[in-house]
Amino acid sequence: MNITEKKHPQKTHLNFLRCFKQLSSYTRRFASDFFWAYRTVFHSHTIGYQRRGRFVMRTVLNLGPSAFWFRFMRSSYLNGVAANDPSLIEAIHRPFFDRTVNASRRVLLLKSHFESLYSIFGPLQTGEMMVGARMPLCHLVGKNGEAFAVNLFRGDAFKREGGVTLELSFENHSLLFLTFTLVDYDDEILIKVGGIQSNKGDTRDQVRDATHALHGIQPRLLLIEALRAIASRINCTKIECVGKENHIHKAWRYRFKKTFSAEYDQLWRLAGGKENRKGNFDIPATVEEKSIDARPSNKRSEYRRRSVLLHAMRHQVEMTMQGTRVYQCALEVA
Repeated sequence: MNITEKKHPQKTHLNFLRCFKQLSSYTRRFASDFFWAYRTVFHSHTIGYQRRGRFVMRTVLNLGPSAFWFRFMRSSYLNGVAANDPSLIEAIHRPFFDRTVNASRRVLLLKSHFESLYSIFGPLQTGEMMVGARMPLCHLVGKNGEAFAVNLFRGDAFKREGGVTLELSFENHSLLFLTFTLVDYDDEILIKVGGIQSNKGDTRDQVRDATHALHGIQPRLLLIEALRAIASRINCTKIECVGKENHIHKAWRYRFKKTFSAEYDQLWRLAGGKENRKGNFDIPATVEEKSIDARPSNKRSEYRRRSVLLHAMRHQVEMTMQGTRVYQCALEVA
């Protein structure tokens, strides 16, 4: 005999009330976070209603990710940053790293990056980078005494391509920028490169002169080696670089605003990368250098100078990162 258990009407009523209270609590919390975000983004009365309407519409269309991002920003160190950079709040509504990444994945990338950045560099360095200050990683001397420097900062022009940017300067002028994101995945740090580009204007002559001063090392490959030095220091095992067709400037919203002609795929292959199923490229986090004896005899002196330069760069980056970590630990103990 099958006995059907009848639901107690009072129990059903209590369950309904419990769900209603949870929904009500969630709604109040979201409303509070949304109005905080809205007031922060539109603190100026001169901002037009059209832009305000777009913000509201995008929030509604991406309700879950938006609610998560507003709550995270409001409760983390980004709360103070948002006052000076309100566009950070709108990052959830714009393409980030890869044009195929949707809002649900985007919010996880953003959250993971800013948490990882804070964990690696500590409150002082992170705070300075978040307001645009440059963190010097290394200084190099070229073939004829030319000055090179690699700096780390968060640039306003590159924040859709990633969370932080490596800058290569040549004779105190910015030459190249490589933008990437830090991702904590299963207790492992991954790096996602969203773009590499030169400074505005025609820099071909500067790049040629810099390559000569670097004993034949292409500046863009030098920046990739600097990124690998960072990866080694933070125990990163995978570097994913965006493919040309997945670059954010290929997104539909930029189709009439941005032009993109860089040959990314060729560069990533030159750096040892292989295309993955998403259309991006995985490049090795470390590369074993050929011995000098394996080089052509008439080129060995040049390759030896390249090796010395790269070793000096990696050593300086490692020492800078180690110093940052030791200082952070000292602050935590104090």
